[in-house]
Amino acid sequence: MSFCRQAFTCSTEEDKQTCCFCRCIQDVKPKPLDPEEAYQQFEICLYDTGCNAKGNFFAKSLAPDGFPPYFLRRKGWHLSAETPKNYELNDDALGLNPELRQQLPQFNFTSSCKSSEVVVVGKWYCPFAFIKDGTELKEQMKRSIFYEMTLEQRWEQFFTCQNDKLNEGNSVLVDVALDTEVVLIAGTNKATWDDRNVVEGVIWFKSYGKDGNEVSSLGLRREIVERMKWEQQRGGWQNQGRIKQVEENRENSSGWRRFSCYVLVERFVLRRMDRSLVMTYDFKHIDKVKSIWE
Repeated sequence: MSFCRQAFTCSTEEDKQTCCFCRCIQDVKPKPLDPEEAYQQFEICLYDTGCNAKGNFFAKSLAPDGFPPYFLRRKGWHLSAETPKNYELNDDALGLNPELRQQLPQFNFTSSCKSSEVVVVGKWYCPFAFIKDGTELKEQMKRSIFYEMTLEQRWEQFFTCQNDKLNEGNSVLVDVALDTEVVLIAGTNKATWDDRNVVEGVIWFKSYGKDGNEVSSLGLRREIVERMKWEQQRGGWQNQGRIKQVEENRENSSGWRRFSCYVLVERFVLRRMDRSLVMTYDFKHIDKVKSIWE
């Protein structure tokens, strides 16, 4: 990785220059990071000197006609590493826990509760190069070289009504339109975005004040957004937001006072390594609805 989110890139046969009656490999300048670009992908190989190959390396391009930069393609270079404190990661980011996710949060609360307890069902780390956090690159690297991403589940109330006179029937019509996707920047500013508007591989989430001026913005690499949606779709989420159904009270034939309806919400939470909140991304699963009669 080089400056300003640039990535070292392989040169090709076309980049070669003539010198001393032969064609010489000419390194190319770093280019904007593109995780799908084969010319920015390298295989680090051990260099066998016949005596001791430990600690000696060279790199090959994953593109068949690519030539890595000289410092990588030369044979026998050594690698040493030191981990600053702000680079250290815990070993508890094991990805998704599918069994825990399928269990769903416990549904053992009263109808006056707005939501259930939160259950964390997945955890990942995202490198800083995939996130544009609204600061200069050097400042971003000092603050958070990695970002923590968790997936949470909870039951969230979206409809409630009361039967104070106890003379209503034993059924309730629920007809509610829901936003199935909700993004909050820093946990407070509701954002808008367009998945089709990808600028240099980045999808921008922006929030605006009442005067129409931009308040805050956050950029995520397309790969992160696509992965979140892929994870949601395989969990049953659909991008449609209307719940219309008749709920019947089969628990208490003597009448009811309060009825509440809840939808399963899965939330991706993105934090810096200092635990400060970057964004939340809610997906509401309207195929998973439960109700409480009291």
